[in-house]
Amino acid sequence: MTAEIPGWLGGTFAFLFGASVGSFVNVVAYRLPRDISIVNPRSFCEHCNRQIPYWANIPILAYIGLRGRCLMCGASIPFRHFMAELSLAVIALYLYLTFPFGDAVARFVLCTALFTISLIDYDWRLIPNMITFPGIPIGVLAATLLMPEVGLKHSLIGVAVGWGFLFVTGELYFWLRGREGVGMGDVWLLGMVGAFLGWQGAFFTLFAGAILGAVGGILGAIFGGAPEPPVAEGAAETGESEVSLLQTAVPFGPFLALAAGFFALFQPQLVRWYFGG
Repeated sequence: MTAEIPGWLGGTFAFLFGASVGSFVNVVAYRLPRDISIVNPRSFCEHCNRQIPYWANIPILAYIGLRGRCLMCGASIPFRHFMAELSLAVIALYLYLTFPFGDAVARFVLCTALFTISLIDYDWRLIPNMITFPGIPIGVLAATLLMPEVGLKHSLIGVAVGWGFLFVTGELYFWLRGREGVGMGDVWLLGMVGAFLGWQGAFFTLFAGAILGAVGGILGAIFGGAPEPPVAEGAAETGESEVSLLQTAVPFGPFLALAAGFFALFQPQLVRWYFGG
């Protein structure tokens, strides 16, 4: 007979694990577009380049204890580092408490990928293929083995709908307007979402993401869009998203990721309400 893990202990572990993954997401989002190894060197300050002591790198607590400033040079630590750690910690806890374990793990993998993509696309206007390409077969496998409400059939349809619809839309836009309207990075991103969440998730992500992108574009036009991206080596090979769907200075990827993450967390409720199923 095996003893069950107490709920509070499992929840605590899920929260701590999510916070640690959030810290790693910050590392990947900073290093991947700069072609820096995500393993070496050890974590360092983005301003003074000095290595951060282990105790000053504890997720969530370190940011609070250091008041958002580097221990060595006193430079401000981006607040989004704290938000990534806290957000993924809360997401991991929620998924653990809401879904069966395997289903929760699959959804957390997707949310982690979406968070990483959002940060990179916001900074660099690109969505790395090295995340979305393997994300599609991983999503199909996860939907088949761990997510019974999605399953293999809906996952494959989701890939076709997510990738195909956005690709065709982009081609029509280019044919009509003579300029790119949808970056291929966005196309592969929606294909990955469809693999994990099925055709319903792909549809919701596309339309909710478009609405969020429209609002973001308006706010960007009023208050200024995302900062101009630096030039990333190999951007054309990694997967571009330089021009958003709505032709604004705001990248579209983060809005797609936000909509997909929302659906991943609340799929049962949204399917009943949004699709009547």
